Amino acid sequence: MNKLILAATAINVVFAAIAESPAPAQKERLNTLERKAKLEALVNQRVGGFLEKPGTAKGSIVYVNCQQKAPKSWIDESIAYFCEVTKFKVNYAEGTFDIKAPKFDGEVAIFIIEDETLPPILVAPENKWALVNITPIAKEQRPIFFEQRTKKELSRAFAYLCGATGSKYERSLTRGITSQAELDKNYDYELPMDIVQRFWDYMKPLGVLPAQRATYLKACEEGWAPAPTNDVQKAIWEKVHAMPTEPLKIKPETKKLEK
Repeated sequence: MNKLILAATAINVVFAAIAESPAPAQKERLNTLERKAKLEALVNQRVGGFLEKPGTAKGSIVYVNCQQKAPKSWIDESIAYFCEVTKFKVNYAEGTFDIKAPKFDGEVAIFIIEDETLPPILVAPENKWALVNITPIAKEQRPIFFEQRTKKELSRAFAYLCGATGSKYERSLTRGITSQAELDKNYDYELPMDIVQRFWDYMKPLGVLPAQRATYLKACEEGWAPAPTNDVQKAIWEKVHAMPTEPLKIKPETKKLEK
């Protein structure tokens, strides 16, 4: 019995430490992930999965880390997420921040800084940068809340910088949030797809284009597919590159022959 009580207590502590959204939102997320996994499995089985065509991503978005309070791994996670969902080239750099003349290598930049005077997020669209200020976020003493709020603010800054805020999903992180505590109502730092889709049009005039994607079958047909890595891709490769089993039959042009 004591073991059961201890186990129940531990579970309660874990759940209390995580910033969760209401059950319907969690259920919707799990359903979405399940549908995505099934779709990916189907695509992999039929056409060998998707590939990104080398050299098609243009321009870049850079995260410039100018602080020490938030671990680099949190920033890396945000970069990996946006690389995956946008197919943009998103890079990491370290540097300093001068609000009068910020310097960065890339088309647009998100600075991660520490400053006692600035708000958690600041966006300068005309200057093509945004910042996430860790100082006010770090006032939260609970480690898991500090981590999740930082990642959520990085997502919000990315969305504002890349030109998309309005969403049909009421609980989107880009809604009107006026306090750090309101961030805790979101399950995680991910953005709805209707937000992500708007990035592509907005970033195009700024010189940032996503990588082109194609199925393995299409890549084989176009001649740029890499060597196969599984049985499905191998079968596709062999079928596309197979030599004809019968000689080609060319009908003679009788009129020319008569002449």
